[in-house]
Amino acid sequence: MSIILVDPEVTRRKFQTELELWRAHSLHRDRGWLLLGQDEALPSAEIAFLAKVATSTGPGPLPVVVCAIRLTYDNYDLWPPSLTFIDIFSRKPSRPHVRAFVSTPEGPRDVLIDGHPTTNQPFLCLPGIREYHSHPQHSGDDWLLHRPAREGSLTNICERMWRLMTKNVVGLNVSVQALPVWPFRAQLIIQIVQGEVDGSALAASKASGPEQSK
Repeated sequence: MSIILVDPEVTRRKFQTELELWRAHSLHRDRGWLLLGQDEALPSAEIAFLAKVATSTGPGPLPVVVCAIRLTYDNYDLWPPSLTFIDIFSRKPSRPHVRAFVSTPEGPRDVLIDGHPTTNQPFLCLPGIREYHSHPQHSGDDWLLHRPAREGSLTNICERMWRLMTKNVVGLNVSVQALPVWPFRAQLIIQIVQGEVDGSALAASKASGPEQSK
């Protein structure tokens, strides 16, 4: 049973305000943020993020869904929103196809952590997200210190995800590997490649597959 610390009607109204602010400007259209669904009773929103991948054919860049999330705003904004990476089709928790890189003086740092000690699910190690503030290593960085800056707002979280996980997608890496077993097949591996602004590669994450064909 969920814990209720904030009047559900108050939470619902605050969540509705977040959705209205998100829709009020063109960022979600210009940057490829797709609202997959919303549940005002929970309340929560599911959003997919598209990247533009250049191809040698076609009328323009190929749109690729690089990750999808569910943001849950229960007890908002006494609590920050919870962020769960989901599969775009089943909507079940799933690892994203890309990483989350933050620029530091020492070089890029990946803030996508593969397993939270409570949920065992991947989480973004960033202030304004519940899984960050509930992590034992961040017990001294309370959410209430970040709430005035609206770091948990729907728009701000989408902006950070676009900047760290979508904007830096530079292409696809496709490879074919023959499997030396009978019946002989080929393994097709497609990976999403991320890079810095100067074009240097950061990482390649599996986008699909492996697919097998004769």
